Amino acid sequence: MDRGPRIEQMRRFILTREQEVLSKIAEMPDDQLRWIVRVFFDCLDETSRTVCLEDYSEHLPLERMQAFVASFVPQYTQLALADLDLRAQVEGSGLNSLTEEELQSMSCAEKWYLLAAEDAGLTVPQLRRELARFLFCRTMDLYNEPSLPMASIEFPSYFEIQESLATLPPEEVQGLTGRILPKTQELDKALGRDAEEILRAVREEIAQAISLDKPLESLFDGAMRRINLGGKDMAEETPSADTEGMSREELQVSVKALTELVRVEEMHRVLSPLKDRYPSFSEIPEAELKDLVQSLVQQLEGRTILSFTNRYQSGCMVMRQSVSSEVWALMPDEERLQLLSEDNACMDAPQMARHISRIFMSYQYQMLHDATIQMSFVNESLYHALQERIIEAYQKQSNQEGLGEFNGEVTVRMLEVERAIPEDRHALLLEVRKRIAREFSLPDTLLDPDVKR
Repeated sequence: MDRGPRIEQMRRFILTREQEVLSKIAEMPDDQLRWIVRVFFDCLDETSRTVCLEDYSEHLPLERMQAFVASFVPQYTQLALADLDLRAQVEGSGLNSLTEEELQSMSCAEKWYLLAAEDAGLTVPQLRRELARFLFCRTMDLYNEPSLPMASIEFPSYFEIQESLATLPPEEVQGLTGRILPKTQELDKALGRDAEEILRAVREEIAQAISLDKPLESLFDGAMRRINLGGKDMAEETPSADTEGMSREELQVSVKALTELVRVEEMHRVLSPLKDRYPSFSEIPEAELKDLVQSLVQQLEGRTILSFTNRYQSGCMVMRQSVSSEVWALMPDEERLQLLSEDNACMDAPQMARHISRIFMSYQYQMLHDATIQMSFVNESLYHALQERIIEAYQKQSNQEGLGEFNGEVTVRMLEVERAIPEDRHALLLEVRKRIAREFSLPDTLLDPDVKR
């Protein structure tokens, strides 16, 4: 594409995106707002970061987060347009003619290929970003994936790595880049296991240069965990759940739904101080219920009631650290199943029973991803009766491992449901529900979506 049309197309995109983001801020949850800030933050130089994020913290309550993003996005837009105008003046079509956003939307493979062909294609701060992004290329698919640089911003390790690289003198960053470039050229020509070995060697060299003290596999832990990204250190503040205007009944449902995502002993630990003061759950004052909801939201770090059923689609786990939806989409099924199995292994029997019950009660595929419907289950007697039946079935057989094995079978089948084309998902989900019905001798009438619930 010629420079003129490319510049104008980018300009339209930046301006249109600003309007779209601003129009949706009121509807965005906390993690989406933080994600937007991280994406833009990653395209700013140090001076702009300091100026634009002076009053920002990832621990801001939702209302203040919304207000910050509403003021930050126009600021960032002007900086992005200025970067675009600057690049329009650069002669040639090398890496130094590309904006930070364009670099962010390119695969690592493409950028390192171009870098090998140029003497001075990127500045030292830009090299630090590319080195940090390279560490997240644990497979050749990710190395060649254009969305990997944007997906990596979800992980706290990405920003920690940049901070470590920033402690190195500029000549060391350039020297590290110079040592890596010949290996990336070998990588472009290698196939199969040879390519994976070269990729691993490059990542290990970067890790060694910054004295990384944790395994490379752990870099993907803690997706969207709150980090100190801005100028304010507000880690001591409790992130606000949107409890204003909620009735007592809504607060009680929220508590019940959120406690389903923790193990039994954790739930007792959270609720026991209140039970010691109030004879029953129904007598807890609204103010204390609001505090409890906020405390649980903070503890669960982005996990929601949809985690039981949405994990096959998005990678948001129930117990283990979630992965970003972008990374999840790029994972082969073997890796997805491994993560899901690790999540299963961390569940106790009640959580496994909830997982199975929610899938059984979702008689239409869309119900799996409908937060209102999944939330409503906590007040349905059938949902609780199913859990009791599931747990009792294995207790009678003195086969506690059996529940874990069946939960694993359901997991495999649900991954197949999500992998199927949309037209086939309802039928495949029905087969999973029939399998659950057979396992626990449930009447066929419960499979009928028209049955009175």
